[in-house]
Amino acid sequence: MHSIVDGVWVTPIEEEEQTSPSALVSEISTQVAIRLEHEAHYDWIAFVPLRDSDAGALTKYFGKVAGEDEYKYRGIECRQRSTPSYIDEAQKALIRAVDAYRDSEAVCEELRSWVDRLERGAVDPCELVITNRVSKKREDYTQSTRSVAALERAADLGLVRAPGQSVSYVVVDDSKQSRERVQLASEELDEYDVEFYRELLVRAAASVVSPLGWRESDIEQELGQYTESSLLSF
Repeated sequence: MHSIVDGVWVTPIEEEEQTSPSALVSEISTQVAIRLEHEAHYDWIAFVPLRDSDAGALTKYFGKVAGEDEYKYRGIECRQRSTPSYIDEAQKALIRAVDAYRDSEAVCEELRSWVDRLERGAVDPCELVITNRVSKKREDYTQSTRSVAALERAADLGLVRAPGQSVSYVVVDDSKQSRERVQLASEELDEYDVEFYRELLVRAAASVVSPLGWRESDIEQELGQYTESSLLSF
């Protein structure tokens, strides 16, 4: 089905006699003189398309492990260290919805409850903390990014972050370019930028439904048709 430097994905041919994964691994290893190992067997797997293509990115995928109540995630938002826990949990819930329904509209129904809570201000800001690793000294950055705003805010509070360390923050007003753009996770958190985190949420949802043929615009259109808060959000 797919192959990259260190992995091969295969899928059964319908109505053909099936070779067991272990036998297939042994046969391929013998023919190419490279020892392969059978890592996992999936009930289903979805490769996330590139933003400008319908082709699946081989390093971004998610799937249901065969015979287990377990999912595999690679390259998507819930596997990224910087992703807030709220977005992480939401994306995993959406993947469970894919497993249950195989339908983009049903996934968006699940998404609505997460968007509702965010927009009602019902999410604990601690669940929206972003953590990024510092790659250089604060004065060496030339662009005014969110991480730089967090570093400047930390410096004001006497907190030094050296290259290699991490800075954790919540975005409170992304329209600003100053240190007021964020609050540090160590501060008393009582607000967040709804639109900024909604965008992160929709982007994470797009990773889930794009293998089903939907993109961010389709998600926004579906959400736009929804006018009442889902009962699931209460």
